[in-house]
Amino acid sequence: MADSTEKDTVNILLYSDNSDFRRNVMNAVGIRPGKGMPKVNWVEAATEAGAVMKYKADDFDLLILDGETQKVGAMALLRRLDVEFDNVPPSITVIARQQDSWIANFSGTTRILNYPLDPIELQETVTELLS
Repeated sequence: MADSTEKDTVNILLYSDNSDFRRNVMNAVGIRPGKGMPKVNWVEAATEAGAVMKYKADDFDLLILDGETQKVGAMALLRRLDVEFDNVPPSITVIARQQDSWIANFSGTTRILNYPLDPIELQETVTELLS
């Protein structure tokens, strides 16, 4: 991945079937995750099929995945992307139960955050992974 601080925009795929979760993440990170960072282009997906279709169609710098998404959760989606595609970008998986951290790690996630989301921790993690 190229240094995202040299780009004008970064693409983040945000996967959750919960529109409140997606809105909260976008509000927490904002237009720019940190000083001197590029603007964020948010791409939202509420289903596995939608996420895979959007992943195939674009080049992403970061994935933010909701571990509580129904039918196909974040970990299953991330594992699928890792198996089907080369060079999956860094990812943040948000989990509600600490005991799910093992499967999040197994799926290949870069970072795990816990519910309820701390907006500052999320913003700092996004900034770090995009730097």
